[in-house]
Amino acid sequence: MDGGSYTGWVNPPIHLQDNAMEQILRSTLSEPAMRHAANIVALGYTVIPNVVPPEHCRKVIAEFQKFYLQNAATFDQHRSNRGILPRFTNLHMALPILTQLFTQNKLLLEVQDYLFGRPTSLYTSLYYERGSEQPPHRDTPVFCTRPEYNYFGNTLYLEGAGDDNGCLEVLAGGHLVGELDREAMARAPYGSLDALPQLDDHMWNEYQKRVVDRCTERGLRATALHMNPGDCVIWHPQLPHGGTPIRDTSLTRHSFVFHTAPVGARVYHQHVFFHPSKPFPEMAEWDQQIVEGRAVVHHPQGIAFGHPSHKAFGLDTLNRSGLTEVASEKVSTSEALKRLVG
Repeated sequence: MDGGSYTGWVNPPIHLQDNAMEQILRSTLSEPAMRHAANIVALGYTVIPNVVPPEHCRKVIAEFQKFYLQNAATFDQHRSNRGILPRFTNLHMALPILTQLFTQNKLLLEVQDYLFGRPTSLYTSLYYERGSEQPPHRDTPVFCTRPEYNYFGNTLYLEGAGDDNGCLEVLAGGHLVGELDREAMARAPYGSLDALPQLDDHMWNEYQKRVVDRCTERGLRATALHMNPGDCVIWHPQLPHGGTPIRDTSLTRHSFVFHTAPVGARVYHQHVFFHPSKPFPEMAEWDQQIVEGRAVVHHPQGIAFGHPSHKAFGLDTLNRSGLTEVASEKVSTSEALKRLVG
């Protein structure tokens, strides 16, 4: 089954169906889950307060700092000229306490299990020591699935986020702004859609500019989301979002961003996103870690620094002594589906 076509998905996912709101209101979801699912469909995002208590947020930050200090000689050479570490990609592979922010996030999982129509899995993550200051963008060019938009973005705040240390900003309603003619965009620079690269900064920037321009034309304006430690945000795959400017660069804003998809889903990049008419396999080929009854995609390369370093670190090269341990088992995608879906 790995790498092949699998017809068991809800297609399109419930959050993209025309009668999504009606289905949500008729569902057997708990009242809080129903409200958050409705927010995602109507607004493009929802805020779940107090997902974890502040004392646990402090524990997670302390574990990150212990891990960092044990590997400071390796990491510090990649700090920016402002003294900021790049964002960590897939740090949950080294710090299982981060994985538990996903596996034990019961309300978030109830919402997403329902909207996906199958158990939610953890695909990738980002760990931020400080705010991102990213311009508004949609994630979908680099989180492309079949069926499309079978993905959610999530941020769990370990520290409060506001104007001084930077916070998430969203273009509420921007998920309802129609999709662009992606194939025409790609033909202009490449001619053949079969020659598209996985990543292309020019096409990324052009796509995001056109999306934001469309939102502006419709009168949509960015809303800054101020958060408390332990709050969590879920955003619709098509919601334009970014990070506000940081007023005080001495302040941290520890946060865990994680990207979710239905268990077994294969996630592609721009070469698939800009070629929507071409069928691609739906099923993932990679292995999964089963952690506390949830599938977590196994990334054999370990963790990495994101932009601008793009430096990978194998887990066996890092000092992880004394950190929280969580039982896990590596299995194939087909085995994960067998266990978790049946």
